[in-house]
Amino acid sequence: MSAKVAGTIMYKTEQGQYDFLVQPQVDASYRMLVTNKQDDQTPLAAVLIAIQAQLNIDVNELRLINLANINLEGENVSFFVFQWGAHETDFYTEQLRIISEAGFRFANPSEFTELLDKLEVTSVPHLN
Repeated sequence: MSAKVAGTIMYKTEQGQYDFLVQPQVDASYRMLVTNKQDDQTPLAAVLIAIQAQLNIDVNELRLINLANINLEGENVSFFVFQWGAHETDFYTEQLRIISEAGFRFANPSEFTELLDKLEVTSVPHLN
């Protein structure tokens, strides 16, 4: 069985607030970006590959900000938080369109906190 890994991206809005990448669900809740780690991958590699493949984001423009563990559906999962580099507004407009088409969006901090409150978050990473 392959282990799950999860991640989010912090995006600085024009108003200077950081919003967080989430995947909206039918019941108006949110999920993290989650993927399965293959045996030949590190958790970091697995989440970066998923970000690049699912969202068409150049992962070289992401900076790892935090690594924690979350309890996701009863499984201990590595959770990576990345910050997106600064760009012109036109760049983000196009990227946000691509992200939306992939079924994701950026949630404000209070929405993201609601998601984290549902998960058991620890700051000590579980290296799976």
